[in-house]
Amino acid sequence: MMKLRKNVRTMLNLKEAIKKSLIFLLFDNSCTSCHNTLDREGFICSKCLENLKREAYLKNKENFFYVFIYEKAIRQIIADYKLRNRKDLAKDLAYLIQKPFFQLLEREKIDVVIPVPISDERMLERGFNQIEYLLELLSVNYKKIQRIKDTKHMYNLKDVKKRAKNVKNVFKNKLNLTNKNVLIVDDVVTSGATIRSICEELEKTNENINIKVFSIAMARHFINN
Repeated sequence: MMKLRKNVRTMLNLKEAIKKSLIFLLFDNSCTSCHNTLDREGFICSKCLENLKREAYLKNKENFFYVFIYEKAIRQIIADYKLRNRKDLAKDLAYLIQKPFFQLLEREKIDVVIPVPISDERMLERGFNQIEYLLELLSVNYKKIQRIKDTKHMYNLKDVKKRAKNVKNVFKNKLNLTNKNVLIVDDVVTSGATIRSICEELEKTNENINIKVFSIAMARHFINN
């Protein structure tokens, strides 16, 4: 029996060692923000996580609420989370936004949370909807609207008019949201084109709908305009 337990422990230790080795080989062993060697599990070192936590409070521009300005560390973290298959970054992002997010839910008496849907093409690229996964980690119930068209990557479109055209008539809503306080959740707001397109669709078929927006980060130029 003692030998069996020892073998089991050895196998578990080996499994953990293999997991850490694969992470190192696939992603290297550096912090996604400062690129120094990691001193904890995940992809953000303790110092960077602590620095981000100090900035992690609820901010807003009118009905657009956010936690970070979209630059430097958080910009790199969101890019790695979505585009470099660092899905486990969601745990640290959830830790960072949890308090301000729930403050907003309570303060605005939110009835329905709607994550921005991604296209089938993006789902194939990433394997998951980054906002849905984050909400699930936060144990937040949400409802879906449809994304009925694939679109170009927004970061390839610098012109505001082109961004708006890119997401025009892209979303379809079948939810009854009349007299509801609705929160649309996205990772980043840059031009606001995606959010405006969703709002237009929701307001078509629902009367007296009150819409707020929450994002992990917001572009400085959007805040200043």
